[in-house]
Amino acid sequence: MTTANYPSDYTKTEKEVFDKSVVGPKEPPGRLSAPKSGIKKLLNYPLARRNEEKLVQYLQIQIADYTPPGLNVDAFKLEAEKDDAGLVKGESGSRIVNVSKSSGLGDFSAVRGSDANRKSFGPDKDGKPKKSIKHIINLPIPRNVTDTQGVQYGESQLNPLQAFGTALVGQGFSSQQPIAQLKQAFAATANKAGGLLQDEATQKAIGASLAGTMIGALGGNVSADQLIARASGQILNPNLELLFNGVGLRVFPFSFQFFPRSKEEADEVMKIIRVLKFEMAPTRNGQKDPKSGVFVGTPSVFQLVYMRGSEQHPFLNKFLPMVLSDMKVNYTASGSHSTFYDGTPTHMQVDLQFKELNPIFKEDYEGQGGVGY
Repeated sequence: MTTANYPSDYTKTEKEVFDKSVVGPKEPPGRLSAPKSGIKKLLNYPLARRNEEKLVQYLQIQIADYTPPGLNVDAFKLEAEKDDAGLVKGESGSRIVNVSKSSGLGDFSAVRGSDANRKSFGPDKDGKPKKSIKHIINLPIPRNVTDTQGVQYGESQLNPLQAFGTALVGQGFSSQQPIAQLKQAFAATANKAGGLLQDEATQKAIGASLAGTMIGALGGNVSADQLIARASGQILNPNLELLFNGVGLRVFPFSFQFFPRSKEEADEVMKIIRVLKFEMAPTRNGQKDPKSGVFVGTPSVFQLVYMRGSEQHPFLNKFLPMVLSDMKVNYTASGSHSTFYDGTPTHMQVDLQFKELNPIFKEDYEGQGGVGY
C-alpha cells in the first residue's frame, strides 16, 4: 500500500481528500475481467444525449465476429477425360485433366468478405439489433466528415513488333498443331505487311529491336528503342494508352475527443476504449480448435453507420463492413497530465482508422439512398 507524505498541519479529513486525489482508490473503478463478460452491449458518449430524438446525429459503430467468405472453387472443378473403355486418356498412362465443361470463368463469383459479414449487422425481423452484434457504440459525428474514392490507372505500350508477336502466339495456341500454325501465321502476316518489310529502314528497325532484346536478356543496359534510334533516327510507335489497373480499398480516419463530466460518463469512456482495443485484437488460438495454438483468429469486424435519430442518415455516405486497423489513445490530450480524483484523465483523444474489406463497385449503389458510398 502506498503511503503519502502529508503536510504537518493536515487534518484527518484533509488527509482523506489527499489520498483520493493523489494516491487514488485502492481498487481502480470499473475493473473488468473481459469486455465480452463485463461490458454491456450498448455504449454511449455523451451519456446525456438522447439518440432516439429525430434531429440528433451521431456515428454508430457495430461490432461482430468476423465471418470468413470461404472459397468458391466450383468454377475451376477439374475432371479427367476418359476413353470408351473408361480409362484415363494420355500417353504412357499419364493423366490428362481438363476443366469441366459444366463450369468456366463465367461461373466464378467468389463471395466477398463484405457480403459475408454484412449479414451479421443491422436489425432483425423484429427491428431489434441482431444477436450476432457484440457491441454498439454511439459517438458524436467527428469534426471532419469525408470519404475518398480512388481507382488506379497505368500506362501501357504495345509497339508493332509486340502486336505482331501477340497475334502469332494467339493463333498458335488456338490450334491443335501450334508449331505448324505459327509458321502459317508468320507467312500470312509477312505477306500482308508486303512492302513494309522490304523497306530498308523497317528492316534496320526490326534488326535493331531484336538485337536490343538479346542484349537486354544478356544483362546489357541497352533497350531496343535505343538501338533503333541510333540506327535509323526513329523509334517504334509505342501506342501509349492509359488502362484501368484496379481499385483500392477505402480508408476512414476518425478522431474523437472525450471530456468525462461525471463518474458514470468516465466509466463509459473507459469501456468504449477497452472494447475498441479488445475487438481489434486477434485471438491467440484459432476459432476451430482453440486449444491447438496452430492458428491465430481474425479480429472482429466493424460496421459504421451515420445515424439521424433512430434511422440511417439520409445524406451522408454509407460504409461496407471494415476492420479497425489502427488505434491511438492520447490520455493527455489537453497537453498535460490532468486527472480526476480517481485517476480518470480529464481529456482524452482517440484516433481510429478503419479499412473496408472490399472495394466499392457500381452494383453496391443499388438500393442505396443519399450519396451512396
